[in-house]
Amino acid sequence: MADFEPAVTITLKNEGGFFHNQVTGEIVNYGVTLKFVQSSGYKPDADEDFIRNLTITEASQIYLTYFWNPHHIGSIGDQDLANKAFDLTVNMGPGDANHPGALPLLQSAVNSCGGKCDVDGVLGPISIGQINALDPANLLAQYKQLVAQRYAAIAAANAELASDLNGWLARLNA
Repeated sequence: MADFEPAVTITLKNEGGFFHNQVTGEIVNYGVTLKFVQSSGYKPDADEDFIRNLTITEASQIYLTYFWNPHHIGSIGDQDLANKAFDLTVNMGPGDANHPGALPLLQSAVNSCGGKCDVDGVLGPISIGQINALDPANLLAQYKQLVAQRYAAIAAANAELASDLNGWLARLNA
């Protein structure tokens, strides 16, 4: 089973430190946004200073509580695949049956590699069993291909996000 620490270390490095986007208004530190902290119930009364002063330890705890544990990413047997699934869950959101986020894309990759699971964004026992039954290198390659296609579609559909495509792809392939 995969370990949280290597995965969160990669994600924290990818996300970087504090940033207040003057165009979109997004306020983020270590990839944790003010909007998420408020809407998740973690700290509904949080403000910009809370995010500015967020520690790596606190960001890691948020990721463990709201991303790693509830999505059962630690049940993935291959560490590299778990690292990528976690990083993408943080970067593009977990997704669900109606939104092609990180987890439905992983399930689609499973199906493309000969496995069989519902594409619903829930990594339950069937999905985890199918993920762990496949060759992890092949599954990771297929997963990255599907995510790259999704990133390209997002950039093509939204001119404001088009300039982010190269960064997303660099992160995906790191």
